[in-house]
Amino acid sequence: MSATYESVMSAALQLGFSERCRLASNLWESTRSAQHEGDEEFETLLNQREAELDQDASAHMSHEDFMAHFASRLPK
Repeated sequence: MSATYESVMSAALQLGFSERCRLASNLWESTRSAQHEGDEEFETLLNQREAELDQDASAHMSHEDFMAHFASRLPK
């Protein structure tokens, strides 16, 4: 049986906040070999955001809020 995005996402969302952050970080690290040159600025931004969350866990945003925020910015 192979895992699907939906099954993995469903299982991941059942994890606690810290475990989801750890999973996200590990998934991100697994994509490093696929990154292209010029991504340093993006990597810096992600590192800054991670540091902010490490300092203040209340600054986190749920997946639903994150998606709603960016969906509202799409052209209509």
